[in-house]
Order: sequence, then C-alpha cells, then structure tokens
Amino acid sequence: MSFSGFSLSKKMVSALKSLGYEEPSKVQSVVIPKALRGVSLLAQSETGSGKTHSYLIPIIEKTDLNLNRVQAIIVAPTRELARQTYDFARQFQRFYQNLRVRLYSSEADVTQNEEGRNIPPQIIIGTPGRLKDLLVDKHIMTLQNVRTVVLDEADMLLDMGFFSDIEALFGIIEDPQIMVFSATLRQNLRDELLKFVRSDFEFENDKTETASTVKHHMIDVKHNGSVNALVTFLRLRRPYLCIVFASTVKMVDEIHKGLKENGIDAIYFSGSLDDRSRKKAIREIRANKYSVIVASDLLSRGIDIPDVTDVISIDLPSDLDFYHHRAGRTGRFGKEGDSWVFYNADSVNAAKRIMEEGVKFDFYVLRKDELKVDTVGLLPKTKLSKKKELPEEERKEISIAKAQARPKHIEPMYKKKKQFAIEKVKRKYRKKAIQKSIRKELEKEYKAKAKSVNRKYEKQ
Repeated sequence: MSFSGFSLSKKMVSALKSLGYEEPSKVQSVVIPKALRGVSLLAQSETGSGKTHSYLIPIIEKTDLNLNRVQAIIVAPTRELARQTYDFARQFQRFYQNLRVRLYSSEADVTQNEEGRNIPPQIIIGTPGRLKDLLVDKHIMTLQNVRTVVLDEADMLLDMGFFSDIEALFGIIEDPQIMVFSATLRQNLRDELLKFVRSDFEFENDKTETASTVKHHMIDVKHNGSVNALVTFLRLRRPYLCIVFASTVKMVDEIHKGLKENGIDAIYFSGSLDDRSRKKAIREIRANKYSVIVASDLLSRGIDIPDVTDVISIDLPSDLDFYHHRAGRTGRFGKEGDSWVFYNADSVNAAKRIMEEGVKFDFYVLRKDELKVDTVGLLPKTKLSKKKELPEEERKEISIAKAQARPKHIEPMYKKKKQFAIEKVKRKYRKKAIQKSIRKELEKEYKAKAKSVNRKYEKQ
C-alpha cells in the first residue's frame, strides 16, 4: 500500500514523496484512516515504527490554513521529544506555506518572535508544564478551535507525573479528538486516560514492544568491572554507532570518564545537562560526530537517532519497560540492530526477569581478548570433572591394590609402591579395552565378508 491509498490530498501525497515517505508503516496504515475520520484512539506500537507521522499527517491534512487559530496540540514528555516532533512538522512548511507551527518548551527559540505572538499558530507542540503555564494559567490565546490533542509517549507522561497538567489542559478544551501513543501499555495508564477520553475511544495494539529486526544478546562479563568490560567489548565489536545505557547519572558519569581515560571518544547525555548542553549534544549526535554515546534512560524514549547499530545496557533498569525503549533505539524502520546486556553472577535475577517477559536472548561470555558463545547461559557455571568415570570392576581392583600396597608401618618409597600397584591394575584394564576393541573390529570385518559371500551366492 502507498499513501495515495488513503483519503489524502494530492498535495500531501506529493509532499510525503518529496520527503522520502512512499509506503506507510504498519501503525500508520492503521491509525491514519481513523485519525482522518476524527476517531479518538490509543495506539501501542513498537518504537521506531513511525508513530510521529501517523498523527502529524492527518493533523496537517485537516488543518484549516485560512484560520488563524490553534487547531491541534501535541504534548510530549521531554524538551528533546517536543523539539524532534516540531522539526518533523516544520518539514511540511515547504509545501504548506500558510502552515504555522509553534514549539512551547523551556527553550527560548521561535516562541519568542513578535510575529509568533501576533498571529497564533495552527499547531502547538510542547511539554506539559510549559503548555499549562502559557495556555491554562496565562491563557495567551484561545483554544476554542482545537479539534485534536495528541499525547505522545503517554506512559512516560504518566511516570513523570504530568497527568495533572494534562487534565488542566483538557479542562479548557471542548470535546477534542484524542490520540494517545505509547510504546508500552499498563493498566494504570488506561485507567488515567478514561478520565477524559470520549466514548469512541479505540485501542490498537501491536504486541511487539521492540522491533523484530533487533537481536538480543546477554554477555557474562564476569567481575571485570563495567568500564573494563565495555572497553574490551567495543574494541572487539567495533560498532558503527552505539548507545551505552546506564540506569543512574552517577554510572553514566563513570562510564563516560572511563572511556575517555581509555582513549575512546564518546559523547555524554543525561538529565544533569543544562538546556544549552542538551541541545548541543543532540545536534552533535545527529551529525554523527561520535560513534559511542553514553546516556541515561532519558535518551531511550522516542528520540530518533538514525543508523544506531548497537545498544549496550551496562545494567538492566528496575522498570523493565525501559529495556524495550533502550533496545528500540536500534532496528528502526526495518533496519537490523543488536541489543547487548552486560551481566554477572550478581545480576542474574534481573536477567532472568527480562527473559520471563518473553524476550529471547542468545548468550556470550567476555574473556580478555575474545567474545565467545556461551552454551550454558544463565545456568550455574560449574566446572566439569575431567576424570573419566571408571567401570565398577576396575574401581574395586584399584581399591584392593591400594589396600594391599598400604604398609603397616611407614616405609621408604611407600607412595611409589602404591602408585605402581594402581598403574598395574590400570594397565590390565587398558589391555582388556584394547583387546575388546580389536575383537569388535574383527567382528565387523568378518560380518562384512560374510555379507559379501552371501550376496555372491544369491546372484548365482
């Protein structure tokens, strides 16, 4: 199917083609037709599946460009996600000259120009706190013509405590179409949404939380330490572009510092950066200035970083949903990718929990200079005995030999005499084993000759 199969204008189809979008993704095929009809819906779909355009396309298509009023509001949980959606929306302004899009976050950018204040935008994109401050508390423009509200990464909005700001926003918007998008879905999210959704609310579910093109691997790093294990892995793997995730800002700091000390140039990204540093980091990441990104889970949600080949989890997050978000940074839009999880004997339980959710892993063990396939996996790694189990009869004779060689009093050469007695028994049984093997080979030879003779007589 192509975008021309939807009820879209020729202008929109042409714009999408110029932007490089010719065939809709799975979620776009489901959502766009319903969104064009004004249906409220909740779409759960894997990360990297094209969710942003599944709501931007119908919003722009339905926007009245001759009306200088706000007609759609898109709510994102972080400044980075809001900025990314804003950048996607602005791409369409090349084809829709009267389309006005405004970004409302804590950033001081296009939101501050005089033209933007005098002429309201048709589409607003922003973070919940900023939107509540400007649209609800200060009421800088009317929202009477808002027809659509989008909640992007809704589970993150809930987890970060933004739903009170969102409820305030819905309190001044009359009966809009609501589109909710989330990579994961929990019951508490659905319960919260029921407070302000309409009766025609529909649920679309793609059960795969991470793209099927992503391969999952676990690496037993023993007790080498996170930095040493990562340095070794990177030198062995040599990824084109990888993101290294850690669950705490402190660990992100340690990993980044450790890589620098080992001569590996990496860029740092976490919530501890100020606004200016975060914007600069995102620009440099998207410009492919670094092949290694060390980040907190802030970067795991929705941020589109092209061509990530590998994702490395130094540890597993306490909320395992975040593992899917991490893994979803690779394998996007049909490309293949690899997600690697470091573990050792102390973190086996967390590794087992993610496997119990149905994620299929293969296993490796990291040695000093190699990454080897681990056939044991999470099972206890006990050393196998190299001693061959002896037959019962031979063990008995060895015991007897030991007893007979044991003197009543300590004598010179006692241990050698005992060893000689044991070796004598073993030689006896080795000789028997060899004779047995020879008999078997002879029996095979005789049987083969007998078969040959029988076939000869049968032919006569």
